[in-house]
Amino acid sequence: MQLASEIVIGIGALVLGFALVWFGMPNRIGENPRFLRNGFMEMVYPVVALVFIVIGVAELLAAWF
Repeated sequence: MQLASEIVIGIGALVLGFALVWFGMPNRIGENPRFLRNGFMEMVYPVVALVFIVIGVAELLAAWF
């Protein structure tokens, strides 16, 4: 049961992290999305996306070992 929950949480966190990275990418002419145009979100958003990716990798590694 614990193995299955670690795998589900790990995959969910990875999907959420990569989705945050994808939504935060600039468009073709180089403009950031509207929610990333103020100073606070420029600092916080990449950290949040990376935290979800790290949590996902850590959960999958915990399930593996």
